[in-house]
Amino acid sequence: MEFQQKLEETRDLFFPARLPGEAGMTARNVDADTFRKEVTEIYAAVFTDRDAHPYNPNEELAAEYRTLHREHILIENSRGEVVGWVRGRMEDPDTFYLGTSGLLPEYRAQGLAATGMPRFFEYLHTLGYERVTSQHHPHNRAAMILQLKCGFSFEGINLDERWGPMVKMVFFFGDGRRAEFERRFGFEQYPKTPQPAGR
Repeated sequence: MEFQQKLEETRDLFFPARLPGEAGMTARNVDADTFRKEVTEIYAAVFTDRDAHPYNPNEELAAEYRTLHREHILIENSRGEVVGWVRGRMEDPDTFYLGTSGLLPEYRAQGLAATGMPRFFEYLHTLGYERVTSQHHPHNRAAMILQLKCGFSFEGINLDERWGPMVKMVFFFGDGRRAEFERRFGFEQYPKTPQPAGR
């Protein structure tokens, strides 16, 4: 089965997705134009003080880049109003990159991300991904704490003139990749028995 066919069939199994909780929220997968229009309408209310270097990529390169697998998900309340979003793309053949997400302030702290993320990750794993990455400004503690609770690890830090410093995080499907991550980057184990003074 070709990937595009698998993608369409898997999307039909997972979306639209009813999010847990009493608010009656739904996650809906949409095309890029619909996503851009809807997110533009609420972006300033989600991120009230955010700025970035103007994004003006070479159009030929941007067209090639858009051929990668992408996801554009809108979060709607029980009245069908868009209150948040999740957007991401293939980073490499093993990895899905969570590029941006946001939720209007009045819908935060209801556990939507913590309960919705496992379902989205199940979808990504079904597509064949083995890891998920994201990047956050070092001061975006809420996002990083949430992802740590969901099983992410810190992978590194990037310095970028467009976005500033960004902490990169990674989530692994399966214990094998996590074990390899810890083997390559873990701290040396502390001794299990006390050592004599002076050593």
